[in-house]
Amino acid sequence: MSRRITLRCILFLFSTVALAQGQPSNSANKYFEQGTAKYNRGDLDQAIADFTKAIEISSQPIHHKRNDERLRTAANSFSNTEDELSNITIIDPLTALALNGRGLAWLKKGQIEQALNDFERALRIRPGLVEAYVNRGGARYAQGDNDGALSDWTKAIEMNSKLAAPYVNRGAALLKTGKVDAAVADLDKAIALDSKEAKAYGHRGFASILRNDLDGAIADFDAAIKLNPQLPWVFEGRGCVELVRDELEQAIADFDQAIALNPQFAVAYMKRGLALLNQGRATEALRDFAQAQTLDANLKERLGPMIEAARSSPPQRIKVTAN
Repeated sequence: MSRRITLRCILFLFSTVALAQGQPSNSANKYFEQGTAKYNRGDLDQAIADFTKAIEISSQPIHHKRNDERLRTAANSFSNTEDELSNITIIDPLTALALNGRGLAWLKKGQIEQALNDFERALRIRPGLVEAYVNRGGARYAQGDNDGALSDWTKAIEMNSKLAAPYVNRGAALLKTGKVDAAVADLDKAIALDSKEAKAYGHRGFASILRNDLDGAIADFDAAIKLNPQLPWVFEGRGCVELVRDELEQAIADFDQAIALNPQFAVAYMKRGLALLNQGRATEALRDFAQAQTLDANLKERLGPMIEAARSSPPQRIKVTAN
């Protein structure tokens, strides 16, 4: 007897924006560029150290001097007294960029409070820094503040409607709340703005699963993988479609790749176990189910019917549907 299991394949990973360049002092700029390079190659601790150094240098007080007419002119817009002018501090615009960069590194390390603090400091210095709104939205979402995240991404879109990242992120978040049409509109817009935005195709693939458009889902997952073969959740998504279609060898290969890219990917173990079970490989399936539950105890309820089917004699196939 077959069992009907509903797939819940959606995983949301957010897009960030490139670290912008400023015109700071040579020393601060050197640390900023080093931090950016280290962030891009995944050396997060060293990136944080370099961004911190750039922040320290670029935010050092620059005091007014009588014979420095340039600083006097800038300071005069804030104060008219000589005593007050002597204590004016001018903050280099690089400080906000370095705070945004360090916040991204904290966010990638999963240290959400530190990331939020840096993004908020960056926005206090430069309220027009769109990148910081995009990235603060990601930190807020990771913290469970969905409304705050949507507000930040909407603000970023209002400030710069030509930037793909906030459309990607807002679309992914809308998809999670079941607003599929609104999500697809945002993801379509992101792809129109940047046809190489892999995550937009990936999220739209999951939207197609919810719409039961399996051909559309495969096309989007294929496009995402071609653009960026390092996204484990996209391989998991394509594996979901193949599992629904009973294309078990292809599904297992995609779940294998998802796990190779992220060995802590509990759902991929669960889905691979289901594909193995439907191939009659119950012993291997049970190993995957056990690993999935070890990594994520919240999967216990979903795993129950699968484990029961694997332990039955003979093992039972489970029919899988897209929704």
